[in-house]
This record gives sequence, structure tokens and C-alpha cells, in this order.
Amino acid sequence: MAETERLFFALWPEPQQQRDWAALAREMIPQDCGRLVTAQNLHLTLLYLGEVSQQQRQTLEEKAGEISISTFVLRLDGIGYWRKPQVLWWGVRDIPEALAGLVRSLRQRAVDCGIEVDQRPYKAHLTLARKVRRAPGRLLAQPCDWRIGQFTLVRSVLSPAGAQYEVLRRWPLLDQA
Repeated sequence: MAETERLFFALWPEPQQQRDWAALAREMIPQDCGRLVTAQNLHLTLLYLGEVSQQQRQTLEEKAGEISISTFVLRLDGIGYWRKPQVLWWGVRDIPEALAGLVRSLRQRAVDCGIEVDQRPYKAHLTLARKVRRAPGRLLAQPCDWRIGQFTLVRSVLSPAGAQYEVLRRWPLLDQA
């Protein structure tokens, strides 16, 4: 059996953004409200791929390099809670066309590589806390504009301490001149 890796495509914030957003989450979310995501793990998933073979990964990386989308600004402007996965998130109310196009492109390339992908409507969000047993009430965060200049391929390794993420590759978006 071929060795596989657990992979996903993501928008990966700069380390300072991750630290700032983790501090915002600590200020905003009550201490007894689940487990906060560590700063270095804050990201916005574009497409979860699951277990991917080395051959699929190689082909997928080549195809991802063909994507031609301009840089864009993503406005994080909504806090939400999903009861069943017990997740508190910070997300995007209006998904810009550039982001929707990037997700569509990644989905199609994954399918072309024989990878089954989730076809549910895309919900752009950063997970702030997990194991949140009940909705925390009304939480507010100032909207934040995030300039997106690249997307990444990330490996997820599960351990007793939780998921550990490693950015494997980055692809720049086209500069708007």
C-alpha cells in the first residue's frame, strides 16, 4: 500500500497576524468556552483533501501551479458557532469572487487527480476554538481586512496533543498592477 499524507490547501497568515488573532481570541472568548486554537495553527482552509498519495500530491502540486488568480482582500467580519463540531469561528460574510474562484479551481484540480472532495457550499472561516459545548452568546470582533497574496499546501499530523500543521508549499497569486 502506498504511503499517504493528510493534506489541505489553505490561506496561511503571517506569524504576526496569527499572534494578533490569537490574542484577540483570548480577549474575546470566555476562558471556560472550549479550547483555543494555538496561534501557529490559525489558518483559513480552502480545501480539505484527506489522505493523498505521493503521486497524487505531485500531480496536484503541478496543477496548483497553473492557477492564475490575482491578489485580493478578504474581510473577516463575522463570528459564528457550529454546534455539531463544537467550533467557534471567525469568518467571511461575503466571499469575494477571487476566493470563490480559487476554491473552485482547487476543487477541480483535486477531482482531476482522483481525490474525492466535499461538494457542500464553501464557508470561509478561521477556527478560533474547539470543543465549545454551547454557543458563547454574542461575541463581537472588529472587521479585519486580510490581503491575500498566496495560498499553501499543508500537511496535518494528528497526535495526542492535537493536530500539528506544516506548510509544504506556497504559490503566489498575481500582483495587481
